[in-house]
Amino acid sequence: MFIPFAPRLVLATTLAVCGALLAADAAAQAPDPPPMGEPIVENELAEGPPPPEPPPVQEPLVVQPPQRPPPRPVNALPLVSKDAPPPLIWKWRTFSTTDFVITATGAAFTLGAAIVSPRSKHSLSGGIGFDDDVRRALRADRLADRYIYRDASDVGLSLAVTWPFVADSLVTAWWYRGSREVAQEMALINLQALTITGALQGVTNVLVSRERPFGRDCGQGELPDDAIDCVNSVHYRSFFSGHSSFSFAGAALICTHHFENDLMGPPWDALSCVTGYAVAATTASFRVVSDVHYASDILLGAAVGTLVGYSVPLLHYRAWGGSSRTNAKNAQRPSLELRLVPSSNGASVLGVF
Repeated sequence: MFIPFAPRLVLATTLAVCGALLAADAAAQAPDPPPMGEPIVENELAEGPPPPEPPPVQEPLVVQPPQRPPPRPVNALPLVSKDAPPPLIWKWRTFSTTDFVITATGAAFTLGAAIVSPRSKHSLSGGIGFDDDVRRALRADRLADRYIYRDASDVGLSLAVTWPFVADSLVTAWWYRGSREVAQEMALINLQALTITGALQGVTNVLVSRERPFGRDCGQGELPDDAIDCVNSVHYRSFFSGHSSFSFAGAALICTHHFENDLMGPPWDALSCVTGYAVAATTASFRVVSDVHYASDILLGAAVGTLVGYSVPLLHYRAWGGSSRTNAKNAQRPSLELRLVPSSNGASVLGVF
């Protein structure tokens, strides 16, 4: 069908106007657009299924270390027994240069007397007083038994000499009572006492040159002339007994250190002292049983050892350049000091503790 131009123009204009009206009506019914810069939110009332959620972002694979149990709570305070004694404190003067010189001199004399042979002229021979009676009563009958007792006396000497160093100084004073200084001073005092004892015994041994009891039997019976005991210089070193003097010096050192420092407390200090003397007495007696010394040899050795073993440490603990134990304790007590101060009435005395 043919439509003329004018009607076509009217029809197009009419359609254009109707389309514009419809678009305006649709725009009026549509919601207002969000302002610039804000995200567009979809209408919650829109129909239809919700949009699918985005897949979760996979984190990188990390191997977690195995879970360990929490650490055990540890008390910061040291575990100390309630019965542990207090640590030792050295309250006396320390070993001086003079002490080192005395100790070195005693060691030199001890070593020299052991090297030098006894005098060819014997100042004392045979037994004196009760020596022969004691020898006949105590000496072992068989030579083999006498050697056994001689070895046993060597063991006793080793115990008596090493006990003040190892048991008292190292173990008791340092490890048990926790004082290296006390252990050191005790060991130096022990060394000084033993070197002085060795010097006295060695020099007397060389000068007196007394024949040992078994010397009478050389070339007779079980002891031949060429036996080592008969041809050696030891043959004339009977007076006085080194085993006895060193053993009793060690026992005296044990008693002095234990009672002056209260190393272990009662009754252990007294028990240590008694044990030391028991070992010393047994060691000295075995020297008579083994026919190496006369009774007078061991008695003088016991006296010298006891005298040196007590005097040397007590000089350190008491009067040798230092204060006594009582004075050391008193020095720690508060003292009273009197001062004269002015007052409204003149002057007054003020006591300061």
